[in-house]
Amino acid sequence: MCTSLTYTAASGHHFFARTMDFPTTTPWRPVFLPRNYHWRTALGDSRTTRYALLGGGRIASDFSAYLMADGVNETGITCAELYLPGAVDYADGPVAGRINLTPQDFINWVLGEHATLAEVVADLPQVTLVGKKWGADRYVYPFHWILSDRQGQTLVIEPTGGPLTAQVNVAGVLTNTPILATHLQNLNDFLQVPGTTFTTATRQAAQAYIASGQPLPAGPVPTRRFVHTALRRWGTPLATTTAAATTQLFRWLAEVQLPYDPLRRHEGNHNYTHYRGVIDLDRLTYNFIPRTTHRLQQIKLTPEMVVHRHFPHAYSAD
Repeated sequence: MCTSLTYTAASGHHFFARTMDFPTTTPWRPVFLPRNYHWRTALGDSRTTRYALLGGGRIASDFSAYLMADGVNETGITCAELYLPGAVDYADGPVAGRINLTPQDFINWVLGEHATLAEVVADLPQVTLVGKKWGADRYVYPFHWILSDRQGQTLVIEPTGGPLTAQVNVAGVLTNTPILATHLQNLNDFLQVPGTTFTTATRQAAQAYIASGQPLPAGPVPTRRFVHTALRRWGTPLATTTAAATTQLFRWLAEVQLPYDPLRRHEGNHNYTHYRGVIDLDRLTYNFIPRTTHRLQQIKLTPEMVVHRHFPHAYSAD
C-alpha cells in the first residue's frame, strides 16, 4: 500500500509527499472542500468545516460525501491516511458525548476543523473512532495517519487501543503495517545502528549508506519501502530549490510505487498506485500525477478560492 514522507528543502519550503496505493477502481482525483461545508459522517452526524482544504479524494458512489486520502488546509497543515491492518482497535459503536467518527471521516475532521497540529492533539482525547463501513465500501478500513505543518513537525496517529494520541515522527516517513515504532527499529537494524528510535546516528548511517552506492531495499513489502524511503530522505543532500525538491520527491515516490496489472483489475486484492502527490505546504500547492495519464496537475489553494468558492469541486482524474 502507500508510502509517505515529509521533507524540508534547503530553501526552507516544507513538503508532504505520498503514493496512493489502494485496491479499488474508483477514480481518485484532486478535490477541493470549502469553508463552512456541511457534511455528514458515515455515522449520520452533521459537521461543518471551518477551513478550506485541497487534496486527493474520491466521491462516494451511494451518498453525497467525499472521502479524502490526503490534503492540506488553508492554514498549512496536512494529513494523510495509510493502511494499518492487524493493528487497529476501533470502537464497536458511537459513544455518547464524544466526537464519533469513522476512519474515513478522520481527515475531513482534522483539516476542516483545525488550524494547527496543536489543536488536533488537544482534541484527540474527545474522539472515538468507530468501526463502521463508509457508504458502499466492503470493509472497515484500518488506518493510521501522518500529519505535518509549516514548522517542519511530523506527527503520527495510530489507533491501536486506548485514547487517541499523537507521536512525534522524527524520521518523517510512514508506510503501512507495522506500527511506526517497529519501522524505526527495522531501520536501525538495517543500518546496524543501536537503539529503537531515529537518532543522529541513524541519519549519519543513512548518509553513509547512500554514499556507498549500495542497492536500496526494493519490492512492495511496507517494511522495505519504509527503509528505502528513509534512506533517500536522510541520506541525500537537500534539494536547493522548491522546484528541485518537487522533482526529487516525485522521483523517490516513483521508486516505491506499485505497478498496475490490467489482468488483475477485477481482483479485490490488487493494490496499485493510483496517484503520486506532492504538497508544498508554504505555497499551498497540490501536485498530482495520476496513473492513467502521468500528467502533472498543479492546483493552488488560493485566497480567492478560500473566500469565494462555496461548493466542493472534484477536478478531473486525468
